[in-house]
Amino acid sequence: MRKQFVRLFLGFVLVVAVVLGIQAAVFLLSVQNQRKAWTESVFQEYLSSFTTNLRQGLSSSSHTLLSIETVLLSSADDKVSGLYIRNPEGSVVVAYGNTSSGSTLPVPRMRAPEQMREMHGDQQLPIAKEEVDDQEFSSSEMQSDVYVVKIIQNGPMASLMVTKQPEPQKQMVLLPSRVKATDIAGSLVLMYNNEVLGSVDVLTYTPFTYKDTGKLFKGLLYPFLFSMPFAFLIALLMAASISRKSQRYTQGIEKALTILSRGENGVELPPTKIDEQKVINASIQMLDEHLLMHKKSRQAWLQSISHDLNTPVTSMKLLLDGMADGVFPMNNQTIASLQKEHAALSDRIAAVVLYANLQSPEAKATSKTIDTASLLDQVLQHFSPEQGERIYIDAAKAELVGDQKLLALACRELLANGLKASEESVGWAIGKNTMTFTNQGTLAEGVDFFEPWSRGDSGRSTPGSGLGLPIVNQVMLLHKGTATIEQREGQVVVSLRW
Repeated sequence: MRKQFVRLFLGFVLVVAVVLGIQAAVFLLSVQNQRKAWTESVFQEYLSSFTTNLRQGLSSSSHTLLSIETVLLSSADDKVSGLYIRNPEGSVVVAYGNTSSGSTLPVPRMRAPEQMREMHGDQQLPIAKEEVDDQEFSSSEMQSDVYVVKIIQNGPMASLMVTKQPEPQKQMVLLPSRVKATDIAGSLVLMYNNEVLGSVDVLTYTPFTYKDTGKLFKGLLYPFLFSMPFAFLIALLMAASISRKSQRYTQGIEKALTILSRGENGVELPPTKIDEQKVINASIQMLDEHLLMHKKSRQAWLQSISHDLNTPVTSMKLLLDGMADGVFPMNNQTIASLQKEHAALSDRIAAVVLYANLQSPEAKATSKTIDTASLLDQVLQHFSPEQGERIYIDAAKAELVGDQKLLALACRELLANGLKASEESVGWAIGKNTMTFTNQGTLAEGVDFFEPWSRGDSGRSTPGSGLGLPIVNQVMLLHKGTATIEQREGQVVVSLRW
């Protein structure tokens, strides 16, 4: 039971683990998609606000990176965490705000004086003051969208054009170790006519930065985590329950098969509601019935063998005792009677041996093309000329493939039975792997004619071994064919097909 319990438990655990793994993957993917969608929406809002503010001051402002910096800061709302402003060479000249996780944005050490900015009271983002060495900045591939914001000056008229760079034009940027390329929501390349003024990396807060949103996601995550031990506990209880029921059923089946192996019948099978186990119960019940039937058949065989063999033995004993006591004279007639009984005993013993050999696992039927004339000669030579004249043969459509020796044996048995059953002629029709034997007579009802030592119509109830039709049926089984017997308008018809 322990092994079965372990297998069931591990199976349930595997199912639970797969389900929980799928749920975890879906949850994490959903969170990632929500975060990405949030970041993109915040950046798009910032881009829209920046371009709107920039258009309003196109005619009055000088178009330098420093002048545009004021617009960049004023366009940021509380969802933008920080800005990295770079010169045309891509180096960071100033940073405002924090990273998306809330830590300070570092800037390179020893900035030039013209790069220093003053704080303004209305700024949404404070200037970053933490300085680090240039070695802290390493090259990273830009993972976010890059937009080109181009101011086109044509005389006194100025216009603004915003385009998105295609994805294949990924660029490398210098970032400190605490800032990842994925933290940047998007970048702006600022241009005046055909001159690059600089670029801006926009960082945004994540949904988890906000307390209420973080609680919401945690509220979704905690029930999932808490359900894991309960799921494993349920798997444990289910495995224990099923293994216990399965053990009871297995023990019941084992007991039933043990009873059958001892030769007993009428076994009791464990009740079940599982369809597969019901099939097993039905099969064992059928096996029980077949074994009981075979047991009765064996008993009938023994009784029939005892009776059939005892009759000629008793007759021979009476003749011998009579000869010894002087009741029967020692003459040719008495010796002929002894020889007749001896021949009957030998025939019955030979029939029993033949039937047993045909049922042996080693018995096989070869498959060869049969010469019909040879088969007819092989069969008819066992009958007297008078009997041969009563056999009507129709072999015009004969086409046989099989074991000639076994088929000849079956034909002799059927012709002998037909000649004994009726004084009329016996029909023997041969077709393509088919044979039909016909004689006058009436079949008895409720008789399995292919069961050993059964008796058929009145003609077939004459003395004999009782193994003729069973031998024929066994020959057909070896040919993977069938043998049938039926009544047709006063005639008994036996058909062989293989």
